[in-house]
Amino acid sequence: GEGCANDTGSGALLTGAGSASVGADDLVLSATNLTSGPGLFFQGDNAVNGGNGNTFGDGLRCAGGNVRRLEVSFANSGNGFTTTTTTSIVSDGGVSAGDTKRYQLWYRDPLTSPCGAQFNLSNGVEITYSS
Repeated sequence: GEGCANDTGSGALLTGAGSASVGADDLVLSATNLTSGPGLFFQGDNAVNGGNGNTFGDGLRCAGGNVRRLEVSFANSGNGFTTTTTTSIVSDGGVSAGDTKRYQLWYRDPLTSPCGAQFNLSNGVEITYSS
């Protein structure tokens, strides 16, 4: 369920909390098992390679097609190497009822990343929105 391993030995785990309701607009994405530094939450319309992803950095890019950058957030020891969205995913992502969107977190892994690319991705999350 998590992304490919980073320099901690674990992979970043992306989860969603709240609802998939456009009207409620209360969906929050959270990522754990991160390294210290910036990360970018992004949204795509397609599941890349049928949801299996393509190699990108030290991980797999699973969300693609009409990619939208949602928010840059920082993980560090002060927040337990986790990060959470604080903006409206519905508004920033241009989401409508009936849409299916895919999400990931791209993040820096600058110390001793397993494959040497110095960046990685979380697992992908797919959400189908209701009204």
